[in-house]
Amino acid sequence: MAWKLFVFFLLFHVFCVFVVVLAASPPENVTIGALLALRTRIGRAARVAIQLAVKEINEDQTLLNGTRLLVQISDDNCNAVQGAAAAVELMQRNRVVAIAGPQTSEVAHFVAHMGTVTKIPIVSFSATDPTLSESQYPFFIRNTHSDRIQMEAIADFVKLFEWKEVVALYSDDNFGTNGIMELHDELSKVGATIPFRAAVSRSMSKDDIGEILAKFGDAGGRIFVVHTDASVGRAVLTEAYDLRMLTTGFVWIVTETLSSVLDGVYSDDEFVAAAQGIVGTRSFIPGSPQLERFKSSWRSFTINRTRGGYRSSNVNLYGLYAYDTIWMIAYAIDGFLAANGSFEYEAMKCPPGGERRLDLARLSVAKFGARVLREIVKTKFSGISGKVELSAGGELQGSDLEVVNMYGRGLRTVGYWNKGTGFSVDAPSEDRPQMESVSRLQKRLHHIVWPGDNLHVPRGLMIPKTGRELIIGVPLKQGYKEFVDLTIDVSNVSTFHGFCIDVFKAALSSLPYTVTYSFVGFGDGNSTPSYDELVEKVANKKFDAAVGDITITRKRAKLVDFTQPYTISGLVLVVPVTETHAHQAWAFLQPFSNSMWYTTAAFFFFTGTVVWILERDKNRDFGGRPRKQVVTTFWFIFSTLFFSQRERINSILGRIVVIIWLFVVLILISSYTASLTSILTVRRLRPTIQGLSHLVGSDVRIGYQEGSFVKDYLLQLNVESDRLVPLKSIATYSSALSSNEVGAVVDELPYVQLLLSSDCRFAISGEEEFSKSGWGFAFPKGSALAADVSTAVLTLAETGELQRIHETWLHTTRCSGKVVEVKFDKLDLRAFSGLFGFFAVVVVVATLIHALRSYCQNYRTALLAAAPFQWPSHFSRGSRFVRSFRSYVWQTGKNVSVA
Repeated sequence: MAWKLFVFFLLFHVFCVFVVVLAASPPENVTIGALLALRTRIGRAARVAIQLAVKEINEDQTLLNGTRLLVQISDDNCNAVQGAAAAVELMQRNRVVAIAGPQTSEVAHFVAHMGTVTKIPIVSFSATDPTLSESQYPFFIRNTHSDRIQMEAIADFVKLFEWKEVVALYSDDNFGTNGIMELHDELSKVGATIPFRAAVSRSMSKDDIGEILAKFGDAGGRIFVVHTDASVGRAVLTEAYDLRMLTTGFVWIVTETLSSVLDGVYSDDEFVAAAQGIVGTRSFIPGSPQLERFKSSWRSFTINRTRGGYRSSNVNLYGLYAYDTIWMIAYAIDGFLAANGSFEYEAMKCPPGGERRLDLARLSVAKFGARVLREIVKTKFSGISGKVELSAGGELQGSDLEVVNMYGRGLRTVGYWNKGTGFSVDAPSEDRPQMESVSRLQKRLHHIVWPGDNLHVPRGLMIPKTGRELIIGVPLKQGYKEFVDLTIDVSNVSTFHGFCIDVFKAALSSLPYTVTYSFVGFGDGNSTPSYDELVEKVANKKFDAAVGDITITRKRAKLVDFTQPYTISGLVLVVPVTETHAHQAWAFLQPFSNSMWYTTAAFFFFTGTVVWILERDKNRDFGGRPRKQVVTTFWFIFSTLFFSQRERINSILGRIVVIIWLFVVLILISSYTASLTSILTVRRLRPTIQGLSHLVGSDVRIGYQEGSFVKDYLLQLNVESDRLVPLKSIATYSSALSSNEVGAVVDELPYVQLLLSSDCRFAISGEEEFSKSGWGFAFPKGSALAADVSTAVLTLAETGELQRIHETWLHTTRCSGKVVEVKFDKLDLRAFSGLFGFFAVVVVVATLIHALRSYCQNYRTALLAAAPFQWPSHFSRGSRFVRSFRSYVWQTGKNVSVA
């Protein structure tokens, strides 16, 4: 009995060991799924890449430890329902441990939700919808760049060429809609918009697509972004080519789903012709030995399959991503098996009372799903598409893109883009450190061949968008041909030209888009039209803009939007000038103003008095009788005018005062001599009216330009209306001023400069304009064109083009070298206030020092001679001061004489 029990336990032990060993051994086969759209170029290329990857993985002895990797490929036909059904079959019947795909974003939304429920990792290599995220679908992983990256690159491309509006064409699914919404957000950051957009589906006919394109073309769209799959993109481009919308002036930008297949369309003549000049963005694939080996294997594999009637496709970007995705899953399975992981499932838990009749309800939940997911996320390796590394959220890291341009039968790389550095002509490299900022000169691309075989950057927009030309109102009046003029040739063709017209044309030519317009005259040309009425027509949309010598005023600015002023046009006063000569009896008094004469005389007396005070105690030249002292003192001080004084100065303080005084005299004499010389020798023109205030207070008649705002301005200054005389042209200015019909003309500076350049009998009265303003172009309120033209005007000013146009039309002639001086400025006290102030300080200090010294010397004597204290009357105190001062002068003079 004992031996039977022993045998039983031995057999049971052997059985347990066998079960443990059997459970720990790796499975013979592991199946993964692939959801592709096999009727598309991307799907066919991905199928070949996946089969190549599986073949090479199974041949690699270091991977999977003997387990054979199998792949089950299903066709979702770019349909969400078919994709969901195919995914159910892969998960339920084939028991796949992971799914590569889906290929399209629309299918990915359904399958990613199923992956979340069953915990089967979904690894897509081509679903770029930015709303597919780890936060919404925890088991969804993306081994490609999100549309968010390439939409940011396209917005940067639009900003680089300063385009403002983009037309968007996109697929009518989640991929297209969400991608364009991302593009809209990125364009708003760079100041651009999407005014027109349209969804394009596979079911649309050629005529339907043509109708959409024609509508956008007529509306002024010139920059098109195509965000569709390759088949729809081909239909859009070929129809645009038939509509001649792939010619000069247009820009077509395609996203990765279309640009990734352009390498292999050289056999499609219709597609090649339609794609000429388009620009595309796609992920940058660095060259490597692995990539070259893959291309060689691809060629061998496809040749063998093609001989057997198998339809293949050329390798493209998504084929490379599909290849690396299979390797990524294989590395993750290898890590999972190395950690003794097992592929076990459990039934899906249904709520009480729920039924399990549907296939979705009978799906099993992968108990291993979370571990395999972690292994996939932490996988890092160098694949044929470059460095393969995922973020914690399951997104492919890196943002290097390639900018390609279709020319001939192939693509040319014109530059690269990176989120951190922007555009560059240098290919990204791991050896080159990332820079956070790149100068504008470095942010460039190689020359792009645009549609129509054009090397010049297209303007990007056609204005107006209504399909008609802008109607520009131009004021026509008699005279002033330098500013605006109209000529009609023998064939009755009207041509507008002049300073204002050339500035406007130059501003429009510098805009980053095309503006079509035509000029229409306002007025009959025989009289000056009302500029306020012209501005009102712009405000009422009768004109799309107004161009000419239009002054920006507060009243007009309330009605329309003005551009930045392109010339200064303040109001000035023009009057006749009379030649005056300074050969008058009192001409020698003209160099100094009255205050200057009074101050100079006061300082002569003041200086003489101070010198007498400082010298009278020690210098007998200043002693003697009072009369002699007065005569000597003033003889001395006035003789300093000629530096011929004979009296000696003995005291130190006196010498200091005299030296500084001689310097003051030297400055005064030099200034007086120079001014008097100018007065007596220079020919001077003096205005008949001195300034605007003099004009307003007088009763002379005032001329103004007919139709301008000057009349309202003068009426606001309380000038009587019967004093105002309208004048039509510069010629009437001259005749009216010469015949004394008007005593002065008030007009804007540009007109006056034109008058003075040819007629020297008149001059501007006053030093500067008494009203500041400028000329601008008028646009309706809210016009975006006004802001762009303002920027263009500033650009013209900065580059010097505005000055060149000014010199071309408003060059001065006969009087250009003459300086008309209309006001003679006498030498004023302000010019010498510093000199007089310094001298006064020195004199006061010297006098105070002398007084303090005299007080100290006479203090004791004054105390001994003091009388008993009593309050004297005012009269007695004044009499005593006069007698004391007279005695002091007499005694001091006698003492000095005796000495």
